[in-house]
Amino acid sequence: MTNATKTLSIVFVGTLALSLAASWRWEPASAAFEEELLAVDTSAVQAVRIASPERPTVRLERADAGWTVAPADTTAAYPASTRAVNRLLSTLPSLQVGAVATRQPRKHPRYGVDSTGTTVTMLGTEDAPLGRLIVGRTQFRTSQAGRQRRSPLQRRRRGGTPITYVRPPEQPDVYSVEHSLRTVSGRSVDDWRDKSIWAVSRADVQRIDFRYPADSAFTVRRVAPADSAAAQRAWVSAGDTLSQSEVSPALRMLTAPRASAFANSLSPNDLGAPLYTLRLHLSSGARRTLRLFRAPGSFYRATADGYPYVAEVRRGRWDRSVLRGRSAFLQGE
Repeated sequence: MTNATKTLSIVFVGTLALSLAASWRWEPASAAFEEELLAVDTSAVQAVRIASPERPTVRLERADAGWTVAPADTTAAYPASTRAVNRLLSTLPSLQVGAVATRQPRKHPRYGVDSTGTTVTMLGTEDAPLGRLIVGRTQFRTSQAGRQRRSPLQRRRRGGTPITYVRPPEQPDVYSVEHSLRTVSGRSVDDWRDKSIWAVSRADVQRIDFRYPADSAFTVRRVAPADSAAAQRAWVSAGDTLSQSEVSPALRMLTAPRASAFANSLSPNDLGAPLYTLRLHLSSGARRTLRLFRAPGSFYRATADGYPYVAEVRRGRWDRSVLRGRSAFLQGE
């Protein structure tokens, strides 16, 4: 190569470098990397609207006694699960961006952040918008080493790190966050409802009355220290000592019965005579009465004094733990 050729090559390379430098512009990181995706003061949130094309819009609203939940198209409102609402309020405003998935609007459908996504809107006083976020698809990321260690059965199951794609509605950028948000985007009104029928301390229960079909009935009592040398946790029925291991599951369910679902089209007065009646007598003299009714499928319908709804509870679980004959609770049986 001659000196002239070398000189031309150096000029060419230099010119090319200058051209590339002139055409390349440094793009600063998105503001979402520097601050939270949904920077909202949760103490100012008075309501949350969750809109999805797959189910009716849900509205969570702060009330004097806690939170309520209602579908957007009706005035019916129900007590909401405080735990579920608190999880939403602590999760969404603290989301941190993992990466930018795309900046191109044409790719929004791929990540579920177009019209198919779930839009969460936090509202303040008089429904003033405080912030919005579109929640898209979730996938699970597993390292290659992790996939190799898993069995074929494990590989067929979902596992790994959950990655959810989100987008502020006013921005084209789609971000990934290492968090599953299905507890936000996949809940119906009933899923947000408070499932507790009542909750009392097990130590306060002194007696339980069981009334079964065909007028079959029996009572179990907690043994008082003055009546027996047995521990205070012991239970008896008609003079027979009961097995603590058999009584405990029934006591656990009866002191904190929870609904699995709700029969929203029915009121307690629609159900007629109960199949089972279970009554707790508390140390304060108060009573708690639960009534179970036949229902289609694998549920009982349940009502309680002072409880305005018809709940549905899983039949198999109640049959195994609570709705048993007296002999099943006896010591040594």
